[in-house]
Amino acid sequence: MKRLKTLCIILLIVFFGSIYQGAVLPFVEGVKYGLTIAKYQLDHNKKTDDFTLMDVVAKDNNYLDESETNIKTGEKVLIRPSNMTIIVRTLPDKPAWTLILQIIYFVFTVITLALGIWVPFLVVKIVRSLQHSEVFDRQNLKRIQRIGFILLIMGVVSSCLQVINIITAQSVINLAHYNFTYSKAIDFNPLIIGIIVLIMNEILRIGTEMKEEQDLTI
Repeated sequence: MKRLKTLCIILLIVFFGSIYQGAVLPFVEGVKYGLTIAKYQLDHNKKTDDFTLMDVVAKDNNYLDESETNIKTGEKVLIRPSNMTIIVRTLPDKPAWTLILQIIYFVFTVITLALGIWVPFLVVKIVRSLQHSEVFDRQNLKRIQRIGFILLIMGVVSSCLQVINIITAQSVINLAHYNFTYSKAIDFNPLIIGIIVLIMNEILRIGTEMKEEQDLTI
C-alpha cells in the first residue's frame, strides 16, 4: 500500500513537471516571441504572419544551409533544420476555408487546455482515496478510466492541431528549399500512455471483481 501511494505521488510530481515543460515554458517563450514580433511590426510598420515550430524536410536531399557561423572558430557551419518558425511579411490572399480551420484550431486548443486541467484533479482524488486505503474502489476505476480516455483525446486533438497548422501553412507558403511534412504530425506519446492507463485500469477492474467475489464467498 505504501509503495502504491509513493508511486502515485511520484506520478503526480512527474505529471506537473510535464505540464511545466509542455505548457508553462512554451507559454513563457510564446509571450517573449509575441513581444519580439510586436516590436518588429512597430519598428518596421509592417504586419506579419507567423507559423511556429513547423516540421520541415528539405526538397533536395543534398541541400545544406550555410547561413550560420560558429562563433568559436569564425567559420561557416552547415545546418539542416527539421523544424522552424516562419515569419512572413507578405502573404497571398488566404482561402476562405482557412478561417474555418482557424476556428476549429481555437476550439481544439480550448479543449486541450480544459482536459489538461482536468487530469491533475482526477490524479489528486485517486491519491486521496489511496490515503484512506481505498485501493479496490469502483470510483477510482472510473477516475483512472477517465484519465486514459482524456489522454487518448488529447493525443488525437494535438495531432489534429498539428495537421491544421501544416494545411494552413501549405495554403499560403511554398518555401524554396523545404517542404512541410506530416511525418511528426501524430502525437504518439499521449496515445501510448492513454492505452497503457486503460490496460492497467482493466487489470485493476478484474482484481476488484475477484476481491468482491472473495468477500461474498467469505
